[in-house]
Amino acid sequence: MHQQTPSGHALTHQQQQQQQQRSVKRPRPVKSCTECRKRKLRCDRLCPCSQCQKSNRTCKYAIDHDSANLSDGSDSEMPEPARPTKRNCGPAMFTSGTPLPNNDSAYGAVRNGDSTNATSLEELAMRMERLERHLMARSPVASETSGRLIAASSDTIRGLTVKEGALRTRYHGQNSPRVLLNLFDEAKDFMANVHNVNGVRDTLVNFKRFHKALLDEYRKSLSPITVFVDSMMPVHKRMTDILPKKSVCDSLIDSYVDTSETIYRILHLPMFTEQYNLYWEGKLQSEYFLPQLLSLLSIASRFETKTKGLGNERAEGVHIPTACALVRTWLDSLRGKQLVEFAVLQVEVLLLHAQRMITPRIQDSWTSLGSIVRMAMTMGLHRDPSEFEPRVPVYLGEMRRRMWFTILDMDLHISLASSLPCLVRDGDFTCRPPRNLDDAELFPDMKDLPPSKPIDVVTDNQMQVYAAMTLGVRMKVAHMLNRIDTIRDYQEILDVGAKLERFLDDINYIFPRQGILSDAQKSKQWRSRVILDMHVRRPLLALYRPFAIGAPDAPAQISRAYLRSSMVIMKYLDELDPMLAHFQDIAEMYHQVLKRDIIQAALSVCFYIRSAVRPASDSSGLGSQALRMSPDSSDDFPSYNPENLVLWSPSRLISTVEKTLDLLIRNISGRDTKDVVCLSVVLHCVQKPEFQPEDVLQGLHVVLDRCLRATNMNLDNVPVAPPSGPVDGFQGDAYRHPHMPFMYQRTPVGVPAAVSDFDGWILWEGWD
Repeated sequence: MHQQTPSGHALTHQQQQQQQQRSVKRPRPVKSCTECRKRKLRCDRLCPCSQCQKSNRTCKYAIDHDSANLSDGSDSEMPEPARPTKRNCGPAMFTSGTPLPNNDSAYGAVRNGDSTNATSLEELAMRMERLERHLMARSPVASETSGRLIAASSDTIRGLTVKEGALRTRYHGQNSPRVLLNLFDEAKDFMANVHNVNGVRDTLVNFKRFHKALLDEYRKSLSPITVFVDSMMPVHKRMTDILPKKSVCDSLIDSYVDTSETIYRILHLPMFTEQYNLYWEGKLQSEYFLPQLLSLLSIASRFETKTKGLGNERAEGVHIPTACALVRTWLDSLRGKQLVEFAVLQVEVLLLHAQRMITPRIQDSWTSLGSIVRMAMTMGLHRDPSEFEPRVPVYLGEMRRRMWFTILDMDLHISLASSLPCLVRDGDFTCRPPRNLDDAELFPDMKDLPPSKPIDVVTDNQMQVYAAMTLGVRMKVAHMLNRIDTIRDYQEILDVGAKLERFLDDINYIFPRQGILSDAQKSKQWRSRVILDMHVRRPLLALYRPFAIGAPDAPAQISRAYLRSSMVIMKYLDELDPMLAHFQDIAEMYHQVLKRDIIQAALSVCFYIRSAVRPASDSSGLGSQALRMSPDSSDDFPSYNPENLVLWSPSRLISTVEKTLDLLIRNISGRDTKDVVCLSVVLHCVQKPEFQPEDVLQGLHVVLDRCLRATNMNLDNVPVAPPSGPVDGFQGDAYRHPHMPFMYQRTPVGVPAAVSDFDGWILWEGWD
């Protein structure tokens, strides 16, 4: 039976109707530049665009009608091209079982709506993209083509001291002077090659004698008083024996509340005052109060006594090493349920705070803090107290919030100072920030918390509340620093940095510099502003440091912000009138609390001094970019006008660093000699257009004389250390004796150890 078939014309008409029913996609031109499209950034479509300007990339646009300038598709209709648009796929994307692009059946199926092969190609493309991302993340080389950022060289960001054939090692982060010294080749060579200039070795040997005498005295002051530590008397009796008189304790407590119970909220002041009065009346039965009191007095003694808490007399304070040793003995005696008492956690945090004042290595505090963080977590402080109501009363819930955010802030601060990872990340806890309330508004029998007051209202907890508001961004910085080698775009760094700079601006509104205040109020407000400012400025400096100094393509605003923040740190004291009654006490506190930050800032500014004095040495252009700024500009990149910017003058930078060096010399003690020598050599190496070793040597002579006068020391009374034998400088016993003074040691071939390996310092082969 004959079956009629449709004509060719009818079949063609039917296919056209089916195609019209479908949504035919067409490629549409992409207006973004190729770099923004590759990095999935918002492009302003200028040439060059702002994103490429920020990252100093070459801004390019694809040619019209080029396949690279076509997006994946559009819902609009267009005449179907004679050939399918080529996909940007490499040959490796196609396997033996995959139809090749010139296979008409494959493309015909895609055109007719069959998504099987299209899905296969898309899947392969996605897998290829994931593979490329994985390889770029693991690639040790940063380049424009890989999309990775190029940070400064690793020896100017981090270092490792290696001893005993790598059996003993110590990590040094980007804040360490020995790492920053690698930015200055001339200074490094000057201290390594001591025989190239007559008199250098003799001068450094005199510094060695001075350092040894200073260190011996410092070691003795850090030793606990044995009659109390080794006694067989009960530990509470020994604690009572080292307490000063009540009048002295009253003064120290007032000082502690003013200076320390600010961002770090540990105690409920009304309850502590009540227990304090009961103690002196002999009516207090709590075993936890005396360790709390002794730790608190240790913190205050560091700032309020002439001996900085290291004198044996009880007339003005407590001996911090002895007090800390007794409190630690008491803590080590606790067992079982006592270890999860909230009062014990308070003692642990207070003790860490006190020990941090005298601990020579910040890494020791970082290690101790790890135990406290885990102790707090075992007590559930990382979870919000509302999750456990009504078993956790309202009052204790708020105290737990204050304590948890105190621990978080200490963790962040110590981690940044030691360039080691934070123990807690944002998202690891649900505890909400504490409220802006006075301590008097909190009491044990309260049923509900009062509403939080506005942040500009002064309360006992105002500073901690503001610090908690900024904590999330600051913690993000710590996480970014740990993965700094894998960050692929400056935008993330710039966004976080911009938030931190906005926080810094807010601090000036909360604590304004103007106003009718008494001298005492001015000092307290200055102290509050500096404390908050440094808590935000430290993360900003840490974030920008790997790129501001030494990175070849860093955006200019990073270098400018880094230089400006370094200058701000060194000029804090300029805000105060030197004629204030307590100016000297404030200056000493400034030195004690911010010494590491001051040294880092001074060495960083020396980098920019060299760029200003010797433009030819600034191959990356970072120094000149940073110098082209106004000290008072808002630096709102990219809306600034370069023609209106004022240059930082080299003389102003040099005088600022010289004032900082003078402050360090006036307060020199303990292990400060190496930092003073390092800063002095670097400054004298960079402050003139040409490096003159004789000028550096003359500067060292002046610094040594000033150090001797500041400490009332005479080198004639300091014995000359016996010469060391021909042993390897890395084989000393400095590790077994952490406070062992440095010794001039030579390698078996007679070359100074620092010449063969400069991750130790010349004449300082022991640990920091």
